[in-house]
Amino acid sequence: MWERGMPETEGTDSDPRAAPSAPVLVPGFEHRPGRHCGSTALRDLLGFHGARLSEELAFGLGAGPCFYFVPMEGSSPSRFINGRTRALEEEFVRLTGAPLELATFPDPNASWEAARAVVDSGAPALLLTDLYYLDHYGNSAHFPGHAVVLAGYDATHAYVADTGFEGLQRTSLDGLRRARHGDHPVFPLAGHMFTVAGDLGGFDFAGAADAAIAAAARRMQDPEFGEFQGLPALRRFAAEVGEWPGLIDDWRWAARFAYQVIERRGTGGGNFRAMYGRFLGEVKNPAADAAHEASARWSELAAELLAASEEESPSSERWRRVGVAARAVLAAETDLWARLAP
Repeated sequence: MWERGMPETEGTDSDPRAAPSAPVLVPGFEHRPGRHCGSTALRDLLGFHGARLSEELAFGLGAGPCFYFVPMEGSSPSRFINGRTRALEEEFVRLTGAPLELATFPDPNASWEAARAVVDSGAPALLLTDLYYLDHYGNSAHFPGHAVVLAGYDATHAYVADTGFEGLQRTSLDGLRRARHGDHPVFPLAGHMFTVAGDLGGFDFAGAADAAIAAAARRMQDPEFGEFQGLPALRRFAAEVGEWPGLIDDWRWAARFAYQVIERRGTGGGNFRAMYGRFLGEVKNPAADAAHEASARWSELAAELLAASEEESPSSERWRRVGVAARAVLAAETDLWARLAP
């Protein structure tokens, strides 16, 4: 329902004059498979420019962990949750002060021309997409804000580095255009592109750790989106999720989707808290154990949701256990963010 057609214009990507038939690839670009799209893409982009940092450090310095719970009646699924901040890449730039630039483009043709120009200059570009339109995902489900690194193109396809995939993935230019301009109600996109715009030699990324931790804690405890974000959203979620079969018709799909976004869809397990625990350990923050505890509780909830989604009719005992697991998550998260509060 969120698909939007692209206008027909002269010089489109199907026109052989628009791009060479042989691939144009960024020389020396290296992709190392990772766990989460945004932190992997940041690590790959920065690594190309000589800055070596772990995926966990990239995630933590973007104040990565968060929580959103948004009922979306009439959508599929009707309950949307996510455990990562909406603007990881922008937060990374703001908190570290690294010389990265964000550009947006209302026009899909202009956004492609800008991205192609970066590759032509011999550098990669980080792009935000809705993965629904990327060929290597096969139109599975809309998921906006998915980061990839553009490292090449030919007359009809783009070559992108993407999270856990080995090597570069080939996706159609038309699909990439749609992916970069999706109008999902949670995260509409306008050709978002990040590029490195300065020297990264000797840049002190780890020096931003305290500010990034404080930013994540403030967002969880005093969220800008009120009851839809942070601990307020988690309290609402924990109070409701065990009652889904009596509240929503798509309880099986909502449970399956929630399991996926907690445990599978690029979270590194435990709703990003396992990655965050490793980040806290890397910067020697004593709350690392609390993050790993929260990760374990999220994984337990995900297992209950997966089991519930596979039942033809709802089991009252199963959904009672879902509610218990959700309340355990809330307790662990409350403890984690109290320990990290500035």
